[in-house]
Amino acid sequence: MVDKQITPEEAQALAFEAYTFGFAIVENYRAIFGMCVWADSPQYSGFNHYLHGRQLFDSSYDTVVNANNDTLYSTTFADLRAEPIVISVPRTGDRYFVIQLVDMSTDNFAYIGTRATGRDGGDFLLVGPHYTGALPEVNDAQIIFAPSDFVALATRTAIDGPADLDGVIAIQEQLKVQTLSSYLNHEPPPPAIAVDFPPYSPAVYGSTQLFGILNFLVPFHSIPLFETPLLHRLARINVGPYESFDLNSFSPEVQLALQDGAAAAHRAIEERGNALGTVVEGWQQIPPMGRYGDDYLFRSAVAWKFIYTNSPEEALYPIAETDADGDPLTGDENYVLHFPAGQLPPVEAFWSITLYDSVTRLMIDNPIDRYSLGDRTPGLRYNADGSLTIAIQHVSPGVDTESNWLPAPPGRFYLNVRAYMPQQPLLDGSYRLPAVRKASSLK
Repeated sequence: MVDKQITPEEAQALAFEAYTFGFAIVENYRAIFGMCVWADSPQYSGFNHYLHGRQLFDSSYDTVVNANNDTLYSTTFADLRAEPIVISVPRTGDRYFVIQLVDMSTDNFAYIGTRATGRDGGDFLLVGPHYTGALPEVNDAQIIFAPSDFVALATRTAIDGPADLDGVIAIQEQLKVQTLSSYLNHEPPPPAIAVDFPPYSPAVYGSTQLFGILNFLVPFHSIPLFETPLLHRLARINVGPYESFDLNSFSPEVQLALQDGAAAAHRAIEERGNALGTVVEGWQQIPPMGRYGDDYLFRSAVAWKFIYTNSPEEALYPIAETDADGDPLTGDENYVLHFPAGQLPPVEAFWSITLYDSVTRLMIDNPIDRYSLGDRTPGLRYNADGSLTIAIQHVSPGVDTESNWLPAPPGRFYLNVRAYMPQQPLLDGSYRLPAVRKASSLK
């Protein structure tokens, strides 16, 4: 029931809190809706069916911002309402591979792959929070308990350039997601109770419309004990599990306050998303992502800017938008990124640097079709002392040095390092990336 005694000030504060709490959950639903609910979506594949990326992303790809140029993506959402699923993974050998399991609040709650479970593959039994049936032996399968009925399986398979495409596809074709009954060749259980999934629209941004979708989603996620007081508060504005939010049920003054609270919360999320970390030598060091506890503003900011980001033990993502002098990176300047001998990013898997347009956050069309550089780049030339110098500029530095050229656009851009399976010096911050310096300052 609506608390008729709520003041506009209380309503605005609760709307701000509700929106900040729920934004990541609804942003995750945006992907669920596009892949598993809306059948006319170009990305539609349905629950428990992988959608495989079959090409290395380049400047022609504009569906997802800040996409990587190191791996091919395979994505699905598991529906665990009726029964568990079995994820079958092939041997991946020396190739980096990872399945990131993400709950409905965007926490990374488990990993499968090179770092977490090894290179030999196997079967993994994923069990939802509301499943009460038996769990039979499944070929020594590792059991993973999920906190949500719907789980994202964000899967990345390393690719060494376009010539390696067939090798990645061979692994993708061996990936399987199937229900437990199908895996065991048993009679399936009764299907999950049919629900009407609400449509998603970007109109929820900064709007109380987000609360209706949030109310639908919360019952499919197990609520941690520390969130009980929060949900008790939010029930005063009809937000929470099994609540029904109707803006028109409030007085005009409270309606306006609720709308103002939601709008203010979205602005705060964007502001936090544009200032996620501290800047050291031009590189933005972002706090650990992937497990957020009750820091809902940080969770929402990451979901707005980098949803499905890996946890730090799997990958780190330093970003540079400015040079050593604090000036924005732009194609009007020529830059040098110099790694002294023995000072390359310390990783167990591999590292790369990808360049993006600052406005579109997409990769840049360029004459040599190069969008990233890293330790797997063919022909990369190291200096005689073992150091590495990368030229970052709009115009070619010359045929003799194009092997180490990362082409830039004429305007503003930023750099994103990806360090897969980082070693301890990266994790504890004792390793520092060198600053991006103007070439003119080194003469």
